[in-house]
Order: sequence, then structure tokens, then C-alpha cells
Amino acid sequence: MLAIVTDSTCGLTRAEAAELGVTVVPMTYTVDATWHEEGFVGENGDYAEAFSGGHHVATHAVRTSVFEQVFRDLLGKGDEVLCITISSRLSGAFRSAEDAATHLASDSLAVLDSWVTAGALEFLVRRARTLADGGCTLAEVVADLTRLRQDTRIVFSVPDMDALSRSGRLGAIRRAVATKLNRYPVMRLSEGGIEKIEDGRGARGMAAAMAEQVPSGTSDMVICHFGPRGVEAREVFLAVRARFPEARVRVKDGGPVLAEHLGLGAVGLAWA
Repeated sequence: MLAIVTDSTCGLTRAEAAELGVTVVPMTYTVDATWHEEGFVGENGDYAEAFSGGHHVATHAVRTSVFEQVFRDLLGKGDEVLCITISSRLSGAFRSAEDAATHLASDSLAVLDSWVTAGALEFLVRRARTLADGGCTLAEVVADLTRLRQDTRIVFSVPDMDALSRSGRLGAIRRAVATKLNRYPVMRLSEGGIEKIEDGRGARGMAAAMAEQVPSGTSDMVICHFGPRGVEAREVFLAVRARFPEARVRVKDGGPVLAEHLGLGAVGLAWA
């Protein structure tokens, strides 16, 4: 049997993880030196209030020792193990998982850098389970996901660039204040890194620009909101519904770890 491991930025609920047979390893974050584990979707409390009331918020990648224990336990049950992590250009989780796999040196264990996160990571995890249940080998599943990740499968927008600037993950993107000009920067993940596409005028223009990035014929999408679900998420939902009236569209809380790096009020759109 193939056991699938991922990190908590994958956007799965507890019920979804159980249904898929996925082990979700929690990322951690601190608010004023108080440690928290990121839980399943819907189980993180009012983290937006905690962030707003805190003086210092920081996130922390999963430690190598944590991944190693999870891998060891699953391998001990006779399973093959595939770990799919958040993009290595966004977090150190992949490096931790890779180091754990190196320590264990098992041919039954593979670690894959997804190049994505949030709803896009969820889609890769679901694809892995479908392939495994269909009889594919570990090597075949890894090869398939490696091809799939090359397509951009998530776009997002932020209310301003402050959080991303603090995170150091903007790369060559010039810092800009979006909301003062009623402009929302629309970005995507390209090979795991952040790449700006365009600006949308107002929440509605941003939503239209995001929906236009989705290929024709797409039938399954996830909208992620970071912090309370606001007007931005509503506009993205309406734009997607207008363009893809028959598609399955789910709306989920993106969780505290990504919210800290994107900023409260950010919104993302992922598809399969």
C-alpha cells in the first residue's frame, strides 16, 4: 500500500484526510512566542484575531526529526511512502523531508517538491491517491506528479505587499502598495516561485483576472481565503461561477501559516 504524507498547508479537512488515507504533518507558528500547531481546515480557531492582537508572528517549517518519525512509522507497517510538500521556494519543509528520507535511505520512500501549496497541493495529493489506488507503483506516481506540477495550478492576490515583503519570498517582484491605488496584484506560482501576472482594478477586476487564468474546460477548483472570508473571496467565487457554471467550486480557509506570509485578506484560486 502507498502511504501519502503531506504538510498542513495542503488545505484538507480532517474528514478529507481520513478518506484519502493521508497523513498531514502540522506546520507550526508562534504568536508572541506562544507556539501553535496548524490544524486541519476549520480547526484553527480565530487566528486572524490572534495575528491582529499579536506583536510578533512567525511560522516554522516541519523539523527533520518529525518527518523522520512519521516515515519510520509508516515504513514499519510495510507501506511504501510518498511525501508531497509545499514548494521548497516557500518553505523549508521539503528540505526537512528530504533530509529525513536521506537518513532512512529506503527504496520504499520518495519525497516530492510540489512547487505549489494550498488547493493546488490538495489536487496533487488527490491525484497521488487515485494513481496508487489504480495500481501504479511509487515510481510511476512520482513521475506522473512531476509532470503535473509543471503546469501553473494556483493564482492568488493580496490586499497589500507588506506581508510578502517581510517574508522575503517576492524575488524580483517590486514592492507596491496595492490597496491605496485600488489595485490588486495577481500572482501565480511558477516552478514554485512567485511571479506577478497583472494588476486588477478593485476586487472585481482582480477576480476576473484570476478567473481568466483558468484553462477552458476546468471542472474542479478551490478558492482559499486567508483570514475571514471577505469581499475578495466572494468576487472570485462569482467570477469563477460566471465563467465555469458547471464546475465544482469549493471555498476553504487557507490557514494561519500561509496567511502570515500572504497577509490577512489574501485570496487564492487553484484548479485541477
